[in-house]
Amino acid sequence: MAKKSIDKTVCFPGEDGWELWKQTEDRFGQSQYDLVEKIEPDESGSYKPFNDATHYAFPINSVFAVPIWVRTDDSSVIKNLVEMQLEKMGLKPIAGTGQLLDYQTVCVLESEPSTESQEASGKRSLILATVLNPEYRHPLPRTGSKEFDVSARFLQIPSEHIVVWKELGRLVMAVDHEGELEYFEGLTSNKFDSAAVNEINCIMLGLDGAGPVSGDFKSGIANELSGAHIWLDEFDQSAKDELEEVLGIKVTSGAKPDPFLPDSTSNLVPSEVVEQRAQQKKSQRIRYALLGTAAVYFLLVAVLLGTFFKEKFNADKLGKEIKSLEPQVQWIPEFREKWRELSSALDSDSYPAELLHRATAAVPPQDVRFTSFKYDDRVEFGGKLKRIIVIDGQSKDAKAGRDFYALLTKNKNLDYKWGWLKQPQVDPRKKDRTAIFQIRGEITL
Repeated sequence: MAKKSIDKTVCFPGEDGWELWKQTEDRFGQSQYDLVEKIEPDESGSYKPFNDATHYAFPINSVFAVPIWVRTDDSSVIKNLVEMQLEKMGLKPIAGTGQLLDYQTVCVLESEPSTESQEASGKRSLILATVLNPEYRHPLPRTGSKEFDVSARFLQIPSEHIVVWKELGRLVMAVDHEGELEYFEGLTSNKFDSAAVNEINCIMLGLDGAGPVSGDFKSGIANELSGAHIWLDEFDQSAKDELEEVLGIKVTSGAKPDPFLPDSTSNLVPSEVVEQRAQQKKSQRIRYALLGTAAVYFLLVAVLLGTFFKEKFNADKLGKEIKSLEPQVQWIPEFREKWRELSSALDSDSYPAELLHRATAAVPPQDVRFTSFKYDDRVEFGGKLKRIIVIDGQSKDAKAGRDFYALLTKNKNLDYKWGWLKQPQVDPRKKDRTAIFQIRGEITL
């Protein structure tokens, strides 16, 4: 049966580069983790980020581990006590956009009354504070991650052990106490040799001596440990024997286990992730606004299209009704044409002789005479039938012609729309100085 992908991935700092691990399920429903991609550093030592990863493991060298004892197990006051201690040490992060501080309770001990300090018995909690280095530049996945924690919590560390392995070319170490991460630190060495052993010993002496956890374990941290593991393929065997002798514990070696997804992760969030999420929310709001505008636009288009098709349907329906009525009204155009032919004979106002008589009635004696009178009542313009009169005339001078035109336009018996085709104009070749003109009148039937 094929494996089922759960689509959970871890961006993890490997020995020489960044690794992308994917959680899958086998046919028995058990989780297992596969290395699906690896990125090596470029020439400048920078890393190209992965496209996406649901979980991001901070390299140990990018986080400060600060173990702190507090005289309470009350979770409501531990946060303030931790922040006070970090502020005294100068390690409290300055308020910013990210979540750079987190802490976990490692263990809670019942302290015995002291005769010297006269302190009453009570509970004391060992807290491991983790502080993100704000100067560290993380190659975060392009699409961001949802969960963040230090890399040591993505590894199955044996209880009461020191573990040494390599991250991004440098050695790191972590200490476990009863299944809880008690301390971690990056070493200056890049290979496990005598110098690395000396550095580990100094760290353990600092924790057991004047360090923040001194005196609270009965025999000190080193004596509480049951062994150490070296998760390296190649190392100096003599250095392993030296570490065993210095710490007085059994030291074993082997391959580093595959990372896994812890049940819960820290509250740490880099500042750039917070800014990225804020930008994503802003982009999402803009996208929603654009989608809303588009929805209103498409709704408006749908309404307009609905109205258009409704009107088109009504128009088509009306067209069909008109077409169905055409056989019943086919006689009308023919009848109208016949009526037009008869109208001139039946309507006395349209008799050419009558119209000529009315026009000449407006002619002043001896000043104006008609040379032509044309009449046509079958002229059609733009689908409308018009009756046209064209008068050609001669007047004793231009003024007499214009006076006749004024009388003609005021003649109530000739309710036509008059206009000059040719205004009165004297022919210079004639000695009598007479003028000729042409007037046009029309009326819509």
